[in-house]
Amino acid sequence: MLAFQGENINICWSPDGQTIAVGNKDDVVTFIDAKSHRSRAEEQFKFEVNEISWNNDNDMFYLTNGNGCINILSYPELKPIQSINAHPSNCICIKFDPTGKYFATGSADALVSLWNVEELVCVRCFSRLDWPVRTLSFSHDGKMLASASEDHFIDIAEVETGEKLWEVQCESPTFTVAWHPKKPLLAYACDDKDGKYDSNREAGTVKLFGLPNDS
Repeated sequence: MLAFQGENINICWSPDGQTIAVGNKDDVVTFIDAKSHRSRAEEQFKFEVNEISWNNDNDMFYLTNGNGCINILSYPELKPIQSINAHPSNCICIKFDPTGKYFATGSADALVSLWNVEELVCVRCFSRLDWPVRTLSFSHDGKMLASASEDHFIDIAEVETGEKLWEVQCESPTFTVAWHPKKPLLAYACDDKDGKYDSNREAGTVKLFGLPNDS
């Protein structure tokens, strides 16, 4: 167990499995050696840091921030490379596709934007949600992108065309989605405290979409 001074709000592994990055509410990101459990580096940022992620090649580190930007740092040097104005409002989440061709971001403007990794240009937007986009996940083959928010459905889009493939109905807001690493099976977690369960206690459900009886 590792102890930190701030309240941690996000975490991710490096693709090579050697480092864990942890971000806290004070906008400090700490890089932990997975073997020694010691800090390799600690970086204080002057903006609101939301979700964090390495690129698939493990040589750049991405942050989404409260100003609607994507900040890109070299890794392990952590030198600023570029800041992209991705959204007009808070940029909340970021995910890289398994093929390394794209990454996607979700924002408080309810838009999901898809970016070409090599050219760092937005190739298309997905605009079917009405609430801030809280979570994203690419399927194992990179062909589908799931996005969710406080809307009572999950949008599953075809990455290359932007077309809607499925709309998974939910009874409450969804705050995290994750595709199976090898199958077209989506897990998602919902906040049900105001739903059909006892509203006086915290409650949540984890569900799966993509089972044989789903349509």
